[in-house]
Amino acid sequence: MRAYAKRSIVAIRTILEIVALGTLVMVPLSSDEGRSIASLLLLTLVVMSATGVASVPVTARAPPEPVCGVCTQALNQAAEDHEVNLERGTSKMIVQVHSNGTATFTARVSLTQGTDQLRNATLRRAIVRDVSYIVAEERRDLHTRINKTTLVVRYRAVVAHQSLGVVRFDAFKTTGAPPLASGGEGPPYPGADTLVMRAPADYRVHNGYGDSTNDTAITWYGDSHEQYAGHIEDDVVISFVPTDATVPAIRVRHAALFDWFKSLI
Repeated sequence: MRAYAKRSIVAIRTILEIVALGTLVMVPLSSDEGRSIASLLLLTLVVMSATGVASVPVTARAPPEPVCGVCTQALNQAAEDHEVNLERGTSKMIVQVHSNGTATFTARVSLTQGTDQLRNATLRRAIVRDVSYIVAEERRDLHTRINKTTLVVRYRAVVAHQSLGVVRFDAFKTTGAPPLASGGEGPPYPGADTLVMRAPADYRVHNGYGDSTNDTAITWYGDSHEQYAGHIEDDVVISFVPTDATVPAIRVRHAALFDWFKSLI
């Protein structure tokens, strides 16, 4: 939050500079009122610069973050921290969205090395907990197990909400920087070789997303052994409408407008 506040101050300073210069140009120099306004603005800039507040460094946008963290090199690194030599094979994550705004995340990661050590439930859970996820800030009901040579991770998280009967998955939206400043959260990418999102029961996907879409599921493809492989649309909100919905496009637009009004309050 402090980084965003600092970038906001930089943006405010830029705006003040523009306004001050505009005042000097637009208002005749013979105008006492014009000179007073410009002087006040310039004095404010001098004070901000003198305190060092307005000259803080501005950070770039964070790098992309995986939807499936345990499907990436982050799992290897977490295992190494616990002195486990682990090698991954292929991976898949299924995100089952529910109408109450939660989703069940299930990751399956095949292991070519390290399986025996991960049969220790305490060690396995500690390693998985050390891996972060972009779309699930708070993981609930975390369960892990080894099925033959496959690591299975399952948890729930709040990643959506319902507006006017439309379930809107908005966990792919990232927090950007304030106007006129850089920075912000990194965009999501699959992390898994295959990422599948399934519609809630009695709902269907509205419009097309990802690499392929049908009424009940969306699929993205990546490469868990390459950095940032795969593409998820920037700041996309995925809408699910009731299977018997009439004029679904209008319902989705109304839901988006309703959420926009709520964000202004």
